[in-house]
Amino acid sequence: MKSATRVSLSLLLFGLLAVPAHFAGAQWSVRPTAGVGAAVPGPALHDVVAEGATAKVGVWMRAPRVPVGLTAEAMYTHLRGGRTVPRSGSLPVASLSANVTTRRHEGRLDFYGTLGAGWYWHGDPDDRFLDGSAPGFNVGIGEVVAVNGRDVFVELRLHAIRTSNEGGPAWTTFMPLMLGVRF
Repeated sequence: MKSATRVSLSLLLFGLLAVPAHFAGAQWSVRPTAGVGAAVPGPALHDVVAEGATAKVGVWMRAPRVPVGLTAEAMYTHLRGGRTVPRSGSLPVASLSANVTTRRHEGRLDFYGTLGAGWYWHGDPDDRFLDGSAPGFNVGIGEVVAVNGRDVFVELRLHAIRTSNEGGPAWTTFMPLMLGVRF
């Protein structure tokens, strides 16, 4: 029984080390990205703030024959105030996130999905939230078009932030639609 346990543990350890070694041995390419677009507030914010603008910068990393890429991004979103609540303030949100992007990048047109997590900072002049920062996640889809050696992308993501207010913890969401480029 002890030898079977050792063999199982050895195989598990080998598997845990082999996958990162495979990824580490690949020729990773790193490309800067930038994007701008519009953002729409989610249901919890829809009556308080209006649509706004968003921008992001980051780095996109991928390796040949690896079906996923990785991105590290910094994003800033500013949702305008005063939708239906008189004199409500705007809501600026900044975030840092790490994402996994599924794509092959083998054709001129390339559809992809993305999923990530990060930390979000929000400046709330109306004190809607009890904290100024919170963890969150994002999920989205996009389309990449190769244009003159650059990747131009259109991307729609849902960002969900775990905020706290007087009613307790809640998910605060917004959706940016971005147009961008990978250099």
